[in-house]
Amino acid sequence: MPALQTLALHAPSVAAAVAYTGALTLDRTVAVVGTLTADELIQDNSNLAKLSRAAEIASLVDNDTRTHVVVSASELIELIPVLRELAQNKRSVVVHVPISSADDITDVLAVRDSGCAVLRSATAQQAVDFSLVASLSAQKLGVPFIHCFANTSGAVDVQAYEPVADNADIAAFLKSEKDESEEGDVEDVSAADAAYAVVAQAMTLFDTSYSPVTYVGAADAALVYATFGSELSAETLGAAGAVQISLYRPLSVQAVVALLPQSATRLVALEQVVRQPTAWGPLLFDLATVLHSHEWEAQEDRARPIILDAVSAASPTEFSAAQLAQVTKHAEELNSPAHFDPAAIAGITTSNTLAEDVAGLSVDEQKKRVESIPYGQLLRDLFKQRLHVANAAESRSIWGDAGQVGSTPEFGFGQLAAAERERTRLVQAVTDVLRDVSVPLSKALHTALNQWLGSKDDAAVASHALADEINALLDAETTSSLDAVRRLRGHFARQSSWLVGADEWAYDLGSSGVHHVISSGLN
Repeated sequence: MPALQTLALHAPSVAAAVAYTGALTLDRTVAVVGTLTADELIQDNSNLAKLSRAAEIASLVDNDTRTHVVVSASELIELIPVLRELAQNKRSVVVHVPISSADDITDVLAVRDSGCAVLRSATAQQAVDFSLVASLSAQKLGVPFIHCFANTSGAVDVQAYEPVADNADIAAFLKSEKDESEEGDVEDVSAADAAYAVVAQAMTLFDTSYSPVTYVGAADAALVYATFGSELSAETLGAAGAVQISLYRPLSVQAVVALLPQSATRLVALEQVVRQPTAWGPLLFDLATVLHSHEWEAQEDRARPIILDAVSAASPTEFSAAQLAQVTKHAEELNSPAHFDPAAIAGITTSNTLAEDVAGLSVDEQKKRVESIPYGQLLRDLFKQRLHVANAAESRSIWGDAGQVGSTPEFGFGQLAAAERERTRLVQAVTDVLRDVSVPLSKALHTALNQWLGSKDDAAVASHALADEINALLDAETTSSLDAVRRLRGHFARQSSWLVGADEWAYDLGSSGVHHVISSGLN
């Protein structure tokens, strides 16, 4: 196969290199990216509009046109309806997602079952190569791809490809007859294996060492790690091994089974995840599916490894050989399914530690405690900065253990009702200021207050960003006529208010606090 001609691309970031590559190297590609700098890509607030525009373009053009869009990971959950629509309509859209933290990876994994294929690159070179792999595979499979990659800040020199529309191998790949099994839901097992073959074929066009799932480490390893897209070296692994999954959705069970050494007695999901809605990480559930699959059962006399879950905010690549050896030693001592924090064992400090159970928690600490409650985590994922939990959401109190007054629905409802009254006063104070022509207001503050007043109940407009802008403008004003507005400035942002509780609240039917809340008639 003739090598693809390359040129050196000096890009402001890996994100820019990926976008440039996807936009400029494949014929008839529509790029919905805007200005290509890392900061602007990540800070752009129009991601939903971008992806919606991408979906609109994809619905209008023929399936020979690739559509690329770059969004931040934090926006993915809000984009689930659009992602599902793209998947159902089999649109060849590639969503590039820069990732720089465990929070970003958690957001990517939260949309793993949206119907899109999920591909992760581990290096700057892979990021550029896999942007084309995703585009070519999306084109051939009729499946949208989410391509996530480590976003390196600062200038990056990578190898980007010249336009390849005339390349014989690329043309042959795209024009080859589709096997019927290549099309279909990416959750289907046969479709997963067919998609694996297509992605593997696309990868070899750029580097023959690429594979959707790879194994590295000792051939006779007794303990094997499984990672999502992270590259561990044989030197770091020591006597252990690692199955490294780049194509996470659809996951080829057959590929994982084939790569797992016969000697493996323990299979450890090494996951970089935070804000878990369950005790077990997402990769653990996929590995459990592998070990109970038809493909596994078809192997006669093969013992099923003990499955373990190692979850922390630390990337697998942060572990040195000595630190990973400590984790391996700990895992080898476990004789039944269990989960543990590998970063804590290795002495790596992360931000994935919940506060201790203490009385008198602040509002911020109460919100953090919601992360230990499954429904609470769902709320945080959906509403993020807007989430306001009015009652004390400590896990012990809401389950009725030595219940605190602050955990009751009556208390929380009182807090919410009071906050709504205060916001009503803020609306009146802003209205009075805008109507009073004698109040000296800067043009910027007058415009911002008018914008807020006209859309105060629209969370997309009455956001924390607008609230911060207004508060900064208020600080610049000296007139005492704004004192009433200043006193109520904490209510500019439209919050999503909730009470968090359990079935303890339903006891004493008709007389419990939750019934008082419902009977009040307040929204």
